[in-house]
Amino acid sequence: MKNNNIRKQRIVLVTDLMAGRGGMENVTCQLITALNAEPGTEAGLFIINSGEESLSRAWTANAVLAESVCTLRNKKIKNLIHTLRIAAFFRRYQPDHVLTLNTIPCLMTRRAITLSGRKIVLSSWMHLPPRERYRPHYLLRADHHFAISKQIKEQLVELGARATDVDVIYNPIRRNEVVIGRPQGLKFLYIGRVHFQRQKQLKDLFDALKHLDAPWTLEIVGDGEDLTQCQHYVTQLGIQDRITWHGWQENAWEYVIRHIRQVTCLLMTSNFEGFPLILLEAMSRGVYCVSSDCISGPSEIIQNGLNGQLYPTNDSMALAAILNGMSRDFHFPDHQVIKASITGFYEENYMKHLMSVFNRLTEVKHDE
Repeated sequence: MKNNNIRKQRIVLVTDLMAGRGGMENVTCQLITALNAEPGTEAGLFIINSGEESLSRAWTANAVLAESVCTLRNKKIKNLIHTLRIAAFFRRYQPDHVLTLNTIPCLMTRRAITLSGRKIVLSSWMHLPPRERYRPHYLLRADHHFAISKQIKEQLVELGARATDVDVIYNPIRRNEVVIGRPQGLKFLYIGRVHFQRQKQLKDLFDALKHLDAPWTLEIVGDGEDLTQCQHYVTQLGIQDRITWHGWQENAWEYVIRHIRQVTCLLMTSNFEGFPLILLEAMSRGVYCVSSDCISGPSEIIQNGLNGQLYPTNDSMALAAILNGMSRDFHFPDHQVIKASITGFYEENYMKHLMSVFNRLTEVKHDE
């Protein structure tokens, strides 16, 4: 039977305390804001704080419903305390739907739902490919999964999830009236964490730039533990004078508009991603993008020649060839064409899809 309760649908996102400077934090904040703007929905965070380092809490944006702080060394006792606190919160707040953003929180949340005695739909919402996460089979404790790319859905199904229990919803991007222009020369932009290799693989970017024939500059907006290593490497290559390190900025795109002003294209050289919001953020401002064809997401965003180009992951010479081509008679698509190429990802379309899934899942749960 349909639930005719007029109470707002309550959605809770359960997550570990995050560093506060990544795309995952941005999209989580954006989703909660969008859910709270829906007339029949309210949403917020339950944060599991086990003493992780947090560089910024700006992403939580007054959205924290509750936080469990426990820094005991014994992980089993610590996780039990978190689980009991989540269960107590569920009994008090009575959510209809819970999203977990990682594997251990998924296991704890399933146990907490059982302890609470409530009918709650549990979905996973992973922002990195699950196959390489710690104990990915914990995700199978969820009733349902939101996949932010088709490749993540494939990995969830490989782990044992039923394909019918996985909805691909990507990540949302807000429409933007700003257009970032292109300069006469080659002026490249990188925004993100500074990893020499590991996830972001900036070494490939530096190696590619070393092989460019035409004059170029690179603007790097971001910070990370490999900053010194990267700076030392570009000095070894003799390209340090062409690179400007802007550091981490609270609002990277506002900073770009005010201080960098024009860019030829945004570059992303990652070894892996979940669904790189930075590509959508760039395209929403009319910026052409060049990215590695990594798992997962770039191939579902970039349409070669229309809004960007892909190159094989870890192939710095292929990247150099693409960038060299831009110094010749390269025809960039119009900024408005780039903006229009991501229409399906804009927030209003995303929310229609997301709310239809929430409503379907909630009705099924209440009919049980």
